[in-house]
Amino acid sequence: MAATGTGLLVAAATPAAASGCADGAGVTVVVDYRSLGGGVQVGCAAGSPASGLDALQAAGFGYNSASRQPGFVCRIGGRPATDPCVNAAPASAYWSYWHAQPGGAWAFSDLGAAGYTPAAGSVEGWSFGSGQQPGIAAPARPAPPPPPAQPPAQPDLAAPNPGQQSPGQGNQPRPTPPAATQQGGRTTASAGAPTAGQDSASADPSTTGSSAETPGSSTAATSSPATTPTAGATPAGHGGLVGLLVGIAVIAGLGGLAWWTARRRAKATP
Repeated sequence: MAATGTGLLVAAATPAAASGCADGAGVTVVVDYRSLGGGVQVGCAAGSPASGLDALQAAGFGYNSASRQPGFVCRIGGRPATDPCVNAAPASAYWSYWHAQPGGAWAFSDLGAAGYTPAAGSVEGWSFGSGQQPGIAAPARPAPPPPPAQPPAQPDLAAPNPGQQSPGQGNQPRPTPPAATQQGGRTTASAGAPTAGQDSASADPSTTGSSAETPGSSTAATSSPATTPTAGATPAGHGGLVGLLVGIAVIAGLGGLAWWTARRRAKATP
């Protein structure tokens, strides 16, 4: 801040920024130079400025106050250069002071910039002319950055439910029952218990006297075709009769031989 012959000069530390406050914590300042042959500039006053003048300076805009009216801003950024900044500027050519919320409508300030405390996150506006509002809308707050991309979901590697079928398990055919095989003249099943309709034949108790199986007996019946008894096998129930007949024949032969021998001896004796 320096006193000159044309008023009080407050220089800005840095030039005006190209955009407003991004975090919403500071105060955005808009200065419209269009009626002076310039454009519209936007700056950001970080923190919490104590007054509108502090916000203007912190946003990078130097200003001059009239020497006879120190609270009246006659120049911003050295413009207009033709104003001597001794007395207040006429109503047709002065810096009007405005307030707004981000993205909202402008409202003319009822207080001077030296006596007004802007709220954090608000917007301040200055426009040179006959009292028209700034030529751009109050800048809205920038959209927050998008959240970081979520990693893709990992496949569920949990063990399958016992009640659920695993892939490729459904509709599998049931195993076929084992085929019957023939061993030693009898039919036996290779595995499994007899099913309904199967009969188990045992040896004739009258000829064996025990539960031992005789050749040709069937231990398990299956749905396969009946097999033919092997050569030399005797059907159950006939083996005892044949043995009896053979025994009788042997006894008769021995008896006849003994009789014939005795007779010869009798003839040979004088």
